[in-house]
Amino acid sequence: MKKKIIAFLMACICCQHLLHAEEAKQDALTHVTGDELVVTASRIPVNEKESSRFITVADSEKLKETGASNIMEALNRIGGLGYKSLAPMGINRQGMNSAVFIRGIEDGELILINSMPIQQASSKGYDLSSIPVEQIERIEVLKGAASTLYGADAMAGVVNIVTKKPVDEKRGTASIEFGNEAWMNHGVSISLPGITAGVRYQHMGELDDIGRDIKNEHSMALGETDRYMINVNASPVTNTFIDYQFSWYDTAFIDRYDSGKVERTDQESTFHFLGMRYENDRFKAKAYGVYDQRLTTDYVDDVLDEPELERLTYNYGAETDYRFEFGEGLQLIAGADYIHRFADYENNYGERSRNDYSVFGEFKADLSSELIATIGVREQFIDNEEGSTDYDAFLPSAGITWEATEDLNLFANTGKAFQAPTFTQLYYEGRIIVGNPDLEPESGWTYEAGFKWDTEHLFARLAGFYMTYKDKIEVDRSQGRPYNYFNAGSFKSQGVEWNLGLFPFSGHDSFLANVSFSAAGYWAKPVAEDTDGEEYQPGPKFQNTFGISYGTEPFNLDLKCRILAEREDGLENYAAFDMTGKIRAWNGYVTFAVDNVFDTEIQTTGYLFDDARSRYVYYEPGRLARIGYMVSF
Repeated sequence: MKKKIIAFLMACICCQHLLHAEEAKQDALTHVTGDELVVTASRIPVNEKESSRFITVADSEKLKETGASNIMEALNRIGGLGYKSLAPMGINRQGMNSAVFIRGIEDGELILINSMPIQQASSKGYDLSSIPVEQIERIEVLKGAASTLYGADAMAGVVNIVTKKPVDEKRGTASIEFGNEAWMNHGVSISLPGITAGVRYQHMGELDDIGRDIKNEHSMALGETDRYMINVNASPVTNTFIDYQFSWYDTAFIDRYDSGKVERTDQESTFHFLGMRYENDRFKAKAYGVYDQRLTTDYVDDVLDEPELERLTYNYGAETDYRFEFGEGLQLIAGADYIHRFADYENNYGERSRNDYSVFGEFKADLSSELIATIGVREQFIDNEEGSTDYDAFLPSAGITWEATEDLNLFANTGKAFQAPTFTQLYYEGRIIVGNPDLEPESGWTYEAGFKWDTEHLFARLAGFYMTYKDKIEVDRSQGRPYNYFNAGSFKSQGVEWNLGLFPFSGHDSFLANVSFSAAGYWAKPVAEDTDGEEYQPGPKFQNTFGISYGTEPFNLDLKCRILAEREDGLENYAAFDMTGKIRAWNGYVTFAVDNVFDTEIQTTGYLFDDARSRYVYYEPGRLARIGYMVSF
């Protein structure tokens, strides 16, 4: 323990010394919206095309075109990700979170805000329904193992949510929106030199039949939902940023049994994120905290059944890195980070905590004007509570990019992934299931190769991948209740990923010049071993989002088709169509959107095999039509 702390402190002192050695005239780090410059693929921003990783970037305009009201919904619609949800709008259902699949691997994603992790240690959950699209500059999705860059939990990939930054001008935006199901979405944001702030209110009426428990013979509904969100992003001095996100919502989950009994759980959720960053073109230092509180109260036939129950999680941490240059074309990025994770689930395992430490380095070498190589290493330490296993992992990675022509880059990479057990898996105590403090982490390797091709008429990213892991954590039901967690066999996924944009009429002197087409998705073959060594499919095999867009100053129209096929757990395939647009009117725009135009039945998660002990399914709420007005001032 002492050696780990000393290593971390020495790395921080080294970086601090180098910071003060920098000349005071360091310029602010440039951040480019879109896919030109991204931070997720490296500790220091790099040009996306020169990266050896497969990265998808959705900027603020693309996010708005999805018609999503929050980041969880947007991730479901940008393409290339599977999706599961136990409640509409991506809402957390009594601790069970909505989530995305990367390349068919469930629970393999790491979620960041401005490159700072927000996931809970209790169950690796995250509630992105609390972050509205309007507050986001872009989302960067890195596919494949990223533990060398970000440590534990970056198994299958990383989703980095980049918030909007202050601009040196005065401006404001206000919007209102109404829809069926009593939908409302209203917000105001103001930018002044050095600070941007916004507030938003959303409301959804009661939604019936959002799910069905087939075995226990009851339907599920979502009560009226009210949500309030606040964001503040400030830059008080050069190169320094303060980011704050807040949300609060209350809702109710209603189970209506065929026998006539009604069970209701009222839920109130509060989320805070605070991050402070110093960044220039050589040095970064960050400190952050995440607070997530959930209060639930249970009723049976409107009679109090269980008093108010609190579940609380919070993380806080710090990280720092520095870029060294050794002559022309050779760079080293070195740093360290620390995270303290805490959860209090008083009805399951009480107060639990853990500490994550690491030191890391990444070399980047320009071997020639066309060839770039990177090598990364991380030493990751995780200290659990007494009586549980501590972890120590060495996590290497390597990548190469070759500029074959002016338009075409080839790339390849490999890296080791690592994922620690959650507090639920280690410590849970219940009538049905208990934790196992002797669990080992899941770990394994990703291998990837592909190309990046840009022309006037075509944007193309394509990669083949192979991901293989061991020690998958499963629930052993062979000994009867209470069930136990244990490390089962291997799990893997292999396939191909794509992100394509087609601009067939670019340069034409007609309205067709504003038409574009897109497709983003993957095909994979995910396989895992259960407790008996039998193989099963843990995630969806195919996802793709097709799009066609027409965009001019007075009028925009976007049509999308989301497809999820060859799904896990007996769930049905679906193809859903979404439409969004805006028309210039007076000093603003009339906005309109229709989610799920043809009212397709979409099963968001469930288990529907006939021989299952428990059969259930959850649904999206169906067609939602909205209209609004947005004005800038």
